[in-house]
Amino acid sequence: MILIVCITCGNVVSQKHHDVQNKKVKKDTLIALNDTLSLYYASYNSPMKLWYNLHIINKKKRMKVGKGSEFKGTGSELFFRLSPNAKYVVVDGIIKEYVHESAKDSTLHENYTCAIIDLKKAKIVKQMQQDCDGSWNKKNQWVSTDGKVVFK
Repeated sequence: MILIVCITCGNVVSQKHHDVQNKKVKKDTLIALNDTLSLYYASYNSPMKLWYNLHIINKKKRMKVGKGSEFKGTGSELFFRLSPNAKYVVVDGIIKEYVHESAKDSTLHENYTCAIIDLKKAKIVKQMQQDCDGSWNKKNQWVSTDGKVVFK
């Protein structure tokens, strides 16, 4: 299932307005996963309501999550699911940006994805646009809602 939401505004919106909306500000956000692991987002875009610049903190050591080109520019609504063995976490990856169609209208484009991150390496090991609503099983496998093993 692919979900793309487009919102069209009837108001005239200048490029300057969009530049202000896309501005990220420093805002430390820390989410504890367990006693030794945390997710750390270094910036936040208030108009888009997304957090950016994901790091993994493992025993006080901070590592920036390595992003492939397909995951670049994504933000988060702070969704996460930790695997039972605490080796992986699933986080959301949302792209929100304005697409200009004319001087009179703008369209806000939203694309929802998620990624499985290896917490020890702070590296994305799988990105998905489908199966983000799955869950971890007892074997530390990400399983789709229809029971298909997506990641092992």
